[in-house]
Amino acid sequence: MRLSRLIVRDVRNLEAIDWCPAPGLNVLVGPNGGGKTSLLEAIHLAAVGRSFRTRDTTQIVRRGTAGLNVSAWFDHADGRELHVRLDRDAAGTRMRLGGRPLKAASELARLLPVLALSQDGVRRFRSGSGERRSVLDWGLFHVEPGFHVTWARYHAALAQRNAALRGRQPASPWLDVMGEAGESIGSSRATYVRRLQASVDVVCQRLQLDFGVTLDLQRGWRDGVKLSEYWIESEDRDRGLGYTSGGPHRANLLVRTEQKLGLEHLSSGQVKLLYLILRLAQLEDLLKQRPESQPVIFFDDLAAELDGRHLSAVLAALASHQLQRFVTSPVLHAELTADVGAVFHVERGALVQASFRDSHD
Repeated sequence: MRLSRLIVRDVRNLEAIDWCPAPGLNVLVGPNGGGKTSLLEAIHLAAVGRSFRTRDTTQIVRRGTAGLNVSAWFDHADGRELHVRLDRDAAGTRMRLGGRPLKAASELARLLPVLALSQDGVRRFRSGSGERRSVLDWGLFHVEPGFHVTWARYHAALAQRNAALRGRQPASPWLDVMGEAGESIGSSRATYVRRLQASVDVVCQRLQLDFGVTLDLQRGWRDGVKLSEYWIESEDRDRGLGYTSGGPHRANLLVRTEQKLGLEHLSSGQVKLLYLILRLAQLEDLLKQRPESQPVIFFDDLAAELDGRHLSAVLAALASHQLQRFVTSPVLHAELTADVGAVFHVERGALVQASFRDSHD
């Protein structure tokens, strides 16, 4: 899927933008706070229904205005065009696809996969299992059609069990639903991690790394025990805590490099490279499982903390897939110009095309 046009109104410091990006690599250059990341946010709003920086859409409405609007046109390889519109005001958030109201953003997100990579995402990936779990589930959402439904069913039952624990009510009515959905989630994640390892190995070879990367899944509850039995055993402890302490919602993606487990021993640049390896491996798997998906990819400040060799290798790996890419940078690094389709200067909420050449991506 290729973004052919984007109209933005009142997103952060972007008052009014009408933008037609290039099919291949689009480089957004300009000072920090100028609006580069806000443009990526607008793309994410149109394709996913939310920002990749915050869950609270009210935070990104331009100061002094009552709401925001994003309209986007996406071209599919088979000739179809999808028009998406998102409006946010005092009445809430509304999305339309081709003029038809959307009941759930997930309906749109599967049609328009977006691989959104940012410095904030790298920091969260290093510091918390929640981000690593979200990264894992992003891949499953896009390659396993029923995963999101199962995930939603589990979390709805989990909320009910937690309420019962806090209210000193019986928690057993939720065990069957939670157990069935939770076991399915754990099985799907384990299968996905095993398959993802093969893609990680391929990406490591392409980037010519001098160390290996191994993935493993910590599923979130004690090995060798069924989920429903585990929760029966832990009910007294969970009542004392007021929440369900174990289960798929506590899973963690474990990463081993150079025979060392975890990310604490790595530099910031190494963690970012590891994060990119994992996300590129997910892209490889997505294109293998769903070759028609044509995801849109963007990197907020890709060049930060990457040396020139690895930056060039990451860009080359992406270019090989002939997908639309967006990269932001305070300055135009030489590596970013090797396969660029267009360069845009963004400052004080205004966008100006700096250069453009025909792209065969």
